[in-house]
Amino acid sequence: MLEEEDAPPAQLVRTGRASYQSAANAMSMAHKSSDRRLSIIQIAIVLWMMAIGAKLLWLQVKQHDWLLTRAAHQQQAAIDLSPMRGVITDRNGDELARSVAVKSLYASPAEIGDASAAADSLSDLLDIDRDELYKRLTSGRAAVAVKRKLDDDEVAEVSKLALPGLRFVNEMKRFYVTGATASHILGFVDFDERGVGGIELSYDKVIRGQGGRLLLDVDALNKSYDHSVEEPVPGANVSLTIDLMIQNHVEKALAEAVKSSHARGGTIVVLRPATGEILALANYPSFDPNDVSESTEIQRRDRAVETAFEPGSIFKLVTYAAALNEHLIRPDTPIDCGGGQIKIADRIVHDHPYGVLTAAQALAKSSNVAAIKIGMKLGNERLASYIERFGFGRRTGIELPAESRGLFQPASEWGPTTIGSIPMGHEIGVTAVQAAAAYACIANGGEWVKPHLISRIKSASGDVLEETQPERRQVVTEATAATLKAMLEGVVVQGTGKAARLGGYRAAGKTGTAQKIDEATGHYSNVHYVASFVGFAPVENPEVACIVSIDDPVGAHLGGAIAAPVFARVVSDTLHQLGVPPENDPQSLVAGDFQVYDLAGFVAENQPAPAEQSTDSRPSLDVAAEAPRGETASKRYASIVMPDLTGRGIREAVALCSAQGLKLKASGDGVVSLQSPSPGALVSQDTVCRVKLSKEAVKKIALYAAPKPAPGDSPRARGPRTN
Repeated sequence: MLEEEDAPPAQLVRTGRASYQSAANAMSMAHKSSDRRLSIIQIAIVLWMMAIGAKLLWLQVKQHDWLLTRAAHQQQAAIDLSPMRGVITDRNGDELARSVAVKSLYASPAEIGDASAAADSLSDLLDIDRDELYKRLTSGRAAVAVKRKLDDDEVAEVSKLALPGLRFVNEMKRFYVTGATASHILGFVDFDERGVGGIELSYDKVIRGQGGRLLLDVDALNKSYDHSVEEPVPGANVSLTIDLMIQNHVEKALAEAVKSSHARGGTIVVLRPATGEILALANYPSFDPNDVSESTEIQRRDRAVETAFEPGSIFKLVTYAAALNEHLIRPDTPIDCGGGQIKIADRIVHDHPYGVLTAAQALAKSSNVAAIKIGMKLGNERLASYIERFGFGRRTGIELPAESRGLFQPASEWGPTTIGSIPMGHEIGVTAVQAAAAYACIANGGEWVKPHLISRIKSASGDVLEETQPERRQVVTEATAATLKAMLEGVVVQGTGKAARLGGYRAAGKTGTAQKIDEATGHYSNVHYVASFVGFAPVENPEVACIVSIDDPVGAHLGGAIAAPVFARVVSDTLHQLGVPPENDPQSLVAGDFQVYDLAGFVAENQPAPAEQSTDSRPSLDVAAEAPRGETASKRYASIVMPDLTGRGIREAVALCSAQGLKLKASGDGVVSLQSPSPGALVSQDTVCRVKLSKEAVKKIALYAAPKPAPGDSPRARGPRTN
């Protein structure tokens, strides 16, 4: 075998090339392997970076809120603050309800030195449970409530203790500026400022706003070292249709009427027929929304919308309106009242012993037999249709919670004697708001307008969010409404509603005296009644419709005697407050030649001898009105209750007015037959009282001095009494 150096040149070249190629191949394979590993590493790095990026993106986007909350929970303690509810005002912008700042007491347990001693001191001072407070002061939380919404005395006493770890925080608390006035309209709120009753509940989402928060920055030991406040977002402001002055007068008149008649309760609703705006809505008994815990469920009940009652003769409005609209009767249509009784199926309805009366006379005298006969002419279906048209049996839609539909069955469910009950206002239940709206419909030319309390709603920045445009519908023709207006005026002028006459204005309306069902027997009671009067004034251009309903008066119980005088007082005050000028008509006290009496001189010259002095035992109406707030308010609020001068001679009338600092103008001879302002009206000193004297009134007083029992007025069993 030849050695390498001996090999031929060609062979050496081939051998060198093979070795080089082999080495090159080896190096190429090594480079490829390195590139592959580098690529794998690069891909791994890219995938890792993408995974990290995706994780970061997921944490920042999907988990952002959760992580932020978790971090805040670890580093901050939050105290939720009550919201700033919007302001509620009356139609004139006078505030009725607003939120005010009060102090709440919180503690940082980590900063409390002696929790046991602190619990002892604070529990006694703030009248809270000591053991429960001790648990809170020894908890691991950064901040705990000790007591929220302290009064000024409590704040002062806690400040004197100078205990470490305590903190006062400003919160909002609802304050009712007028106290108990308009309480059933406004409602009230719970401890957390959530609406519970009235407008506060109905419009809670709008009025409530959003609560703020106090944020405490805390360290690892839960000790706070800094804080910030998220301010609350105030709620919307609500403007009501009520007039605070009118509301106040109405509530006083109702309270006096209920107390003087020893009744169980009562309600008054005053509204404007053309617009449906409620000027006043009052219930008695009442409550103070600033101190709800001291009230009962009965006091908080809004009788005007929640309680249905059998209306009695005030419901005859529907019966007569339907018959007039269907051209079944005219005011002069004769109706045989059957001597005071009528048989319906197996039932005999007893009534006043009237003979033949015109339809107008029957309404004025409140004949039940006439109403039943008119109802029978209409028939079940037509009568039921008009009942529904007037809005009975369904909610009016007034902006108050828990409104009752009333009680009304469709004609298909009426019994054989129902047509003898419903036309005179029994076997049906209505609310005061429904009844007031029905009479307002006649006052408004036959057009029913939805009664409402909300005028407008504005945002905290002043933008109008809502403005009420009430629903309207024509129920009867204008001609029917005009005819019925005149007939209802006859009730006041010469019928059962004489006590509803107004000095200076013509009024129309209807009395109602409905027997209540005795729960023990299930029959109509002979001692329990609902006395009502509903009407409107002035007759030609009605500005006010009003219902007065007194529940279960003791003794005198007729609507004409109990409710009608209250109607006269309330409507007269309301018309004066609205600035409606008195009418110049034969009944008005504006017209006539009046003699002005120098009261001081008259009393001095004509002072009666002791034996001649009045022995009138009627309760005095000289009740001082509630003291007004502020000098401006004192000029607006009346402070004297107008005495009743009706039936008194000029000497006695002058003496009564003089005692009150009132001036007197009189015309005619005899005794006082008409007066303005009306009895019970709230007036100011130096008010001029105008009276008309009449000799005819003297004869009437003598005639009624010894009243004779009405024929047939025996103790025998009768049907429900409704006049």
